[in-house]
Amino acid sequence: MAQTKALLGTRVIDAATMVAGPLGASILADFGADVVKVEPITGDESRTFGPGRDGMSGVYSGVNRNKRAIALDLRAEDGRELFHELCAGADVLIENMLPGVRERFGLTPEALRKRHPHLICLNVSGYGESGPLAGRPAMDPVAQALTGFMHATGDEDGAATKAGPPIADSAAGYLIAIAALVALLAKQRTGTGQDGSVSLVGSLFHLQTPWLGQFLLADHMPSRVGNASAFYAPYNAYPTRDGGSVHVVAFNDRHFTRLAQVVDKRLLDDERFAEAASRLAHRAELDAALAPWFADRDRDDVVTLLSEQNIICAPVLAYDEAVAHPQIRALDLVVDIEHDTLGPLQVPGIPIKLSHTPGRVERPPTSLGEHTTELLAELGHDNQDIARLLAARVVR
Repeated sequence: MAQTKALLGTRVIDAATMVAGPLGASILADFGADVVKVEPITGDESRTFGPGRDGMSGVYSGVNRNKRAIALDLRAEDGRELFHELCAGADVLIENMLPGVRERFGLTPEALRKRHPHLICLNVSGYGESGPLAGRPAMDPVAQALTGFMHATGDEDGAATKAGPPIADSAAGYLIAIAALVALLAKQRTGTGQDGSVSLVGSLFHLQTPWLGQFLLADHMPSRVGNASAFYAPYNAYPTRDGGSVHVVAFNDRHFTRLAQVVDKRLLDDERFAEAASRLAHRAELDAALAPWFADRDRDDVVTLLSEQNIICAPVLAYDEAVAHPQIRALDLVVDIEHDTLGPLQVPGIPIKLSHTPGRVERPPTSLGEHTTELLAELGHDNQDIARLLAARVVR
C-alpha cells in the first residue's frame, strides 16, 4: 500500500516559543501538517539557549524540524493583521502567550474565535487557565517542584532532585499534539474550532499516574530510591571495571534465577534472597553481593553476558554513545538532514511508527524568517508590499 501523509492539507500556526509548543507543532509536522512557525522579529528566545553550531542553537534545532518560518512584529498593526491572515487559512493555532500579552495584542481566545470560528486555538502555559497561579510565568523545574516529581526523584538519603532534561516541557509538547489531533477529529464532525490548553504542571502531574495511583488509592507516599525500585530487587545500576555501569532489572523469581546463575549460584541458596519480598527487604545486602561481579568486568562485556541469558539490562550511556547505539539507529531516532547554510545536520527522529502513514523529517530547523517572503506571497502580497513590510521591520 502506498504511504501517505496523515495530516496532509492541515495548516498549523506555531506561534509558541521555547520547547513545549514548538515540539507539539513539530510532531504534527512530522505527519504531514504544513506548520508555519511565527516568531518575533528578534526570534524565538530558544535560538539563544545553550551550545549550538554556526548560530543554530541545539535546543531550537531539537524541537523545530519540518516547519516553514516567518518573523513578524505583533506590536505593529500590520504585523497583527498579517497574523490574522495566517490564522484565516489555518486549522490549528499553538501559542504560549501570557494572558496580558494576548489581551494587549487582541489575541485572546474569544477574539480569535470571533474572527476565526474555524480555528482550533491551543495555549501552552505553566499553570493552566484557571486556579490561583493561572497567568503566572513558569518553567520546567517549577513544574517538577510543584507536582511532586522532584520530591520523588533522587538518592534515598539525598535531596529532592530534578530530572536532567526538561521533562515537563516535553510532556506538554506531546499533549499539545494530542489535543490538536482530538480537536481536528471533532472538527470533522462539527465543522467548528474550539479553544484548549495544556500546562506544564498538568502534563507532568499526569505523567506520574503510576506513582500518583499509589498515593490516591493507598495513601502511599513513595520514597526516593535513586536507581533502585521500591517494588523489586535487584533493580539498580552497578558500576563496572572500566568506569561504566549497567542497569539490571530482575523483578521476579525467574529473572533473579537467571541472574544468579550468571553471577553467583550461591545466591539461590541464601534465604534472604529466596523470594521477591525478602529480596526487597534485603536490597542493600543483595546489591553488595552482586556489586563485585560487575566491578570485575567491563561494561559492554557485562551487557553481552547478561543479554545472552535474556536478563533485562542496558548500559548507562551518555548522549555521545546513545545517539550512536545500533538500537537507536535502527529505530531512526537520529535523522541526518541537510541545511541550506549549515550543511549536514542531525536532528531527533520520530518515535511513532505507522505502516501506512509514517512520519518523515523533510525540513531542517529553520533560520529566522527563512520563508517570510514565500509565505507573504502565498497570502497574496505583491513584491512591492513585501518590500514595504520588510523595510518597516514589520516582518523579517
